[in-house]
Amino acid sequence: MNDKELNTFKRKYLNLTKRLIKNAIIHDSNTTHEHRELVCFICEWLRNNNYVFYTKVYTKLGEIVDIVAPGLPYPFIEIRHSEKDKKKEYRSEYDKLRIFVDTDNPWGLL
Repeated sequence: MNDKELNTFKRKYLNLTKRLIKNAIIHDSNTTHEHRELVCFICEWLRNNNYVFYTKVYTKLGEIVDIVAPGLPYPFIEIRHSEKDKKKEYRSEYDKLRIFVDTDNPWGLL
């Protein structure tokens, strides 16, 4: 993904008033150790395969997404079943861009 496509993606989907740090892992204090480990593992895979990624990203709809990797077919990666707040709602117009990773079988998506 070139810089023009990356900037277009960011303008279309992400809240640019919040800070975005490329290829850095930012953890939320409201997650479990298992959740943080899986975020690190996925981000390391993305980094090793030369994908740009962002963590703890605010979308224009006000959602917080665990990992956003604009170069992937499903760029919004949500890690479920390990968050402390299990009441989080996952329905939005971004569903067609979202993939869920369950901590029971994290690589079942591959």
